[in-house]
Amino acid sequence: MQAYKGMFFCDVDGTILPHGQREVSPAFFSLVREAYGKGYLFCISSGRFHRSLLPLFAEVQDLVVFSASNGCKILYRNEPLIPNHGIDASIARTITRTLQSWNAIPLISGDKAMHLPLASQETQRAKGYLAKGYTNWFGSYDEIEDDVLQITAVVLGEKQSLVMQARELWGSSYHVVTTGTDIFDICPTSKGDSLVAVSKYFGIDRGRTYAFGDEENDIPMLRAAGKAYLMGEAHDGVKAHQFELCHDLVETISSLIQA
Repeated sequence: MQAYKGMFFCDVDGTILPHGQREVSPAFFSLVREAYGKGYLFCISSGRFHRSLLPLFAEVQDLVVFSASNGCKILYRNEPLIPNHGIDASIARTITRTLQSWNAIPLISGDKAMHLPLASQETQRAKGYLAKGYTNWFGSYDEIEDDVLQITAVVLGEKQSLVMQARELWGSSYHVVTTGTDIFDICPTSKGDSLVAVSKYFGIDRGRTYAFGDEENDIPMLRAAGKAYLMGEAHDGVKAHQFELCHDLVETISSLIQA
């Protein structure tokens, strides 16, 4: 196995992709190639479902590690790097039904597909998933024939009260973290756990790991890294954690690999 000098763990939405941007910039792809040539590896760390994540980085797919669903599924060169993390089927069923009783839409990230309830089929978000070709619809949770990795709740009303209720019910066993203005994730692992596992796999000292993120689900990753950066456009609640701010991802990483 190649020995690496260090590793960059980068969130996607709000970090690699500034909010509102849908395509990764050529400058980031060039940075990945330059860093790899100098002995640095990238991990693309996201709450996204893996089949929605990989196409964004097809240009450098053999040069990066993918940590999808907040670390539940980790891939390198199209192969699993470590075993998946998942939610027990009986617990996933309970979570799904509870979220539906709260009028939240459960988006279930499986090992094979993204599973959405039929009742959400007319919403714009659901249509977006359907268009990608990796969505299965279910009327009842028992129709899902897949290993459940993570469940994301799309909240149609006031989010914070539901997050608090979810933490009361499942927070002792699962990570319940906000990942956007109207969504939160219920996950059996964290981005921080994946940073530890991936850096250990490649034999990279934690002091030579660098993390970049902008949301609550990034906090464990930022805390686990040797050096952490919070994106300058992160909201004030995340900035309260007082990590060093980053206003230009490519420029900041470029300076680190030149040091």
